[in-house]
Amino acid sequence: MEQMRDASLDLLVDLARPTSHDAVLDYATGAGMAGFTVAPDVATVEAADELPDLLEEGKRLATELGLVNVAFTLVDLYSLPYKDGAFTLVVCQNALHLLPDPATALAELQRVLSAGGRIVLLDPVVDEETDKAFNEIARLREPAHRRHYRSDELDDIVRRAGLTVRQRGTLRRTIDLDYWLQAAAVPPPKADLIRGRFKILPVEVQARMDVAFSDRSVSFSYDVAGLRLEQA
Repeated sequence: MEQMRDASLDLLVDLARPTSHDAVLDYATGAGMAGFTVAPDVATVEAADELPDLLEEGKRLATELGLVNVAFTLVDLYSLPYKDGAFTLVVCQNALHLLPDPATALAELQRVLSAGGRIVLLDPVVDEETDKAFNEIARLREPAHRRHYRSDELDDIVRRAGLTVRQRGTLRRTIDLDYWLQAAAVPPPKADLIRGRFKILPVEVQARMDVAFSDRSVSFSYDVAGLRLEQA
């Protein structure tokens, strides 16, 4: 498990503060890493997504890791098949930027959140300097990508969903470009296009993203925002 996690998962745990009494929803779970991270410390984890292939991969990994308290469910992310107040903790890692209507999604998460429960969101964020360039590159990498938001935009989405930010955390993540492309199964021609885009980024954007070139490798950095949300 340790070799599969990144520093953002430590931030998730710090914000979530999971307990043995928690019933957890891992929303838009992907392959399940956020849910897997808290699973040893909580009662149950419901890993929900709209993509069957990712759920199957999550089931395989959960079995491999021996996590018996994690269940996987195919859902409509905007109309979850759970009762009001079903979960004491909701986690959502690296998914908000893929959602066409994040405020509506958060409102649905509020519906399934129990009184006194909390929602923890983790997602990359941009600033005025990196907004256009990083979003264009992210969209090339992953066609489903909608938008990496600025921090003020995230706050507005939270407000429109009727939630309140109770705690914040941030971290700076540095990543190898080839790894980032492979993680999204980017085909070689498009990968070459993206590498070329990094080379022609404006100097001020390269500086803000800590872009570094070494032989044939490229690395860059971006910010990850963590928000602990509660009902307003």
